[in-house]
Amino acid sequence: MVSMKDIAKALNLSRCTVSDILNNKLEGRSYKPETIETVRRTAKEMGYISNNIAKSLKTGSTKTLAIVVPHLSNPFYTNIIQKVEKLATGRDYSLIICTTEEKLEKENHVLDMLMSRMVDGILISPVSYEESLQKKYSYKIVCFDRTIEGGKYPAALFDNKVTAQELMKRVLKRGCRKPLFLNTAKSDYTIHCRMSGYLDALKEAEIMPDERLIFYDIYDQEQSYEIMCRILEQKDISFDSIILGTNFCIYGVLRAFKEKKKSAVPIAGFEDFDGSEIIEGDFIKAVQPEEKIGEEAFFILLQYLSGKKPQDVLLKTEGIQESRAASGM
Repeated sequence: MVSMKDIAKALNLSRCTVSDILNNKLEGRSYKPETIETVRRTAKEMGYISNNIAKSLKTGSTKTLAIVVPHLSNPFYTNIIQKVEKLATGRDYSLIICTTEEKLEKENHVLDMLMSRMVDGILISPVSYEESLQKKYSYKIVCFDRTIEGGKYPAALFDNKVTAQELMKRVLKRGCRKPLFLNTAKSDYTIHCRMSGYLDALKEAEIMPDERLIFYDIYDQEQSYEIMCRILEQKDISFDSIILGTNFCIYGVLRAFKEKKKSAVPIAGFEDFDGSEIIEGDFIKAVQPEEKIGEEAFFILLQYLSGKKPQDVLLKTEGIQESRAASGM
C-alpha cells in the first residue's frame, strides 16, 4: 500500500508537506499552488488511499455521515439525498445511505450498524413518532421531514399542519364536503400533522369527520391502486374529493378511476413529482422545499458536530398549485 512517505520520497518533499496537502490542512501554510496540485496528482497516480481509521484515532472523527430514509423509491427522499450528498462531498465527508422500509425493527438494526461504522452523525426521517430513537447512540442525530415525540433531537421540518389546512380549504371551496384521506403510517409524525390540519379544516367548515373516509398504510402506487379499487366498489362509502398523504401514490389512484370507469374528483396532495404538469383533472399540490429540507438538516448536523446547540427549522410550502377543474363524482 502506498504511503505518504512514498509520495514524499518520489517528489523529494517532506512527509509533513505531503500530509498537510492530502489532509487539506492548508490554512496558514504557504505552499505553492503547483506544489499542491503535484502532490494530489501524484498521490492519485500512485494509488494512495487515505487511512480513515488511523485518522479517526487521531482526530476523533471518521469524516463519515449517514442518511436514513424510509424509501429510495420515493422521489421526495432521493432529491433530499442528492442534495445532502453534494453538500457532504464538498466538505470532505463520506455519506452512507440506508433505508428502513417503514419498519421499526429494521430502523433499529440500521442504527446499531451505524454505531459499529463509527459515523460522526446521521440524518434520519424516523419511522415512528412515539417509538423511534429510544436508545443512546454514539453519534449525533438530526431528524428531517419527521421527528420524534418530545423533540429530543434537532430537526428540519416542513409545516405539514398549516399546509394541510390550506389544501383542505382549497378543496372545500369547490363545494366538496366528503374528502377521502389516504395516508401512509399512522405513527408517522408527518401524517400526524397532516391529519391534524385535515381535521381542523373540517371543524372550521362545521363538517363532521367520517372515519370510513380515512385510510392508512398506503405507501406506493400499487397499494394505492388496490385500496382505491376496493373503495370504488363499496356502495356504503361516498366521497367527493381525495386528500393524499403523499403524491407518490397518485398514479395508483388515477389508474383505479380509469379502470373502474369512474368520473374524476378533485385531488389534493403534497410534494411535486415527475409528470405532475401533465396530470389532467382538478389537481391541487403543495410543493415542499425538498432540497431546502436536506440543506437545513445538513447544516444543523454540522453545527451539532461543532459543539453548538442547533435550533429546529420549520419550513413553509414553496407554493400551492392548482390545475383546471373537472366534473365531480
